[in-house]
Amino acid sequence: MTISLGTPDIGTGALEHRDRIDFRELRRQRTERLFARMDELGIDACIFGREANARYATGVRRLWTSMTRGFVPTCVVFRETRDVHLLSFSASYEGIPEEISPDHYFPVTWNPMGMVDRLAKLPGGSGVRRLGVDGMTPLFAGLLGASFPEASIIGIEPELRDMRRQKLDLEIACMRVAVAVAESALVATIQRVRAGASRKALQGAYLARMSELGTSQFAQLGTFGPIGPRGTLHWTTANDAIPDSAPIALAGGVLWAGYEGSLARTWWSGTRAPDAAARSAHSRWQDTTSRVIDAIRPGVTGADVLAAFGAAPGDAATRSVYSVGLGHEGTVAAHWLDAETLATEVIAAGMVLAVRELVATDAGGFLGEEMVLVTANGVERLTTLAHGPLSD
Repeated sequence: MTISLGTPDIGTGALEHRDRIDFRELRRQRTERLFARMDELGIDACIFGREANARYATGVRRLWTSMTRGFVPTCVVFRETRDVHLLSFSASYEGIPEEISPDHYFPVTWNPMGMVDRLAKLPGGSGVRRLGVDGMTPLFAGLLGASFPEASIIGIEPELRDMRRQKLDLEIACMRVAVAVAESALVATIQRVRAGASRKALQGAYLARMSELGTSQFAQLGTFGPIGPRGTLHWTTANDAIPDSAPIALAGGVLWAGYEGSLARTWWSGTRAPDAAARSAHSRWQDTTSRVIDAIRPGVTGADVLAAFGAAPGDAATRSVYSVGLGHEGTVAAHWLDAETLATEVIAAGMVLAVRELVATDAGGFLGEEMVLVTANGVERLTTLAHGPLSD
């Protein structure tokens, strides 16, 4: 029986202003963490252009638009005064946290010189000697240098990313909700997997279920389609039909309160039962993924995690472990990372990692992804959705 949800106000659909998460306390804890990191680094002020950092500092919800953006100052944080200033695109207070008063907004301007001049004149701007930024363009490098002539401009995105990687308890609660929404959306997609179904219809089912549960913001637009010989997979979703009796990759992710929940499964589309080769691909994936997850614990490096994968496949990008959370947090282990980088990627308690692998066979393959929380003693799997016919 199919149940149509007429409202998002049930289950995991509790929105950000509800009581499921104490967002005011979450904002307070994140802001205190940011100021502590600025103290450690000796940074007087930060100018953020990346959404993840602006959101971490303030809890602000941005306009949901899709495109790649160049660096533009959207959030300014002063360490001495503990003041935060935000770029606002409208006169509406919607999405702006109550802790930030209207006199701490700065308006949009199409004149970059005017924008930077306004930032330099904010209270505390004249005393800045070390200015941290999370991105830069040649234009803003020149403008910021002229407007803050006494300041050294320092890139601190790696330090901010390390800070975001170790999650607060309330952040983990947000990610559990995101995972639940992502799994429910994938179940809605699985129900439509059959020979002749449109790949776009599968994607549409995923996005529709997300929206029913209170978010239309996806972490990844999703991969819904057959896995061809030797693991051939089109990561973008076309509108062609699902073939009969084939492994179908289903991968998607959602954002809830800005936090990501993602997973991948491979389903069977056929009227015929899966053959031994298809089941073997799942078994290989399960063995490798279990081995990698068992290797993850506080103190191990990316090199240790990568070693658990075993020999590199033909396509080194098909297996990786990356940090998940609020914004891009970087890859921890992959065959395309050099030895020096792998040695410096150290696992810590509180990190949330995604373990992804695509197993290739002559006839097709198996794609799977799990999310795990690193604890003091090992890991906890956050994704629990079963793997269907290929695992029977």
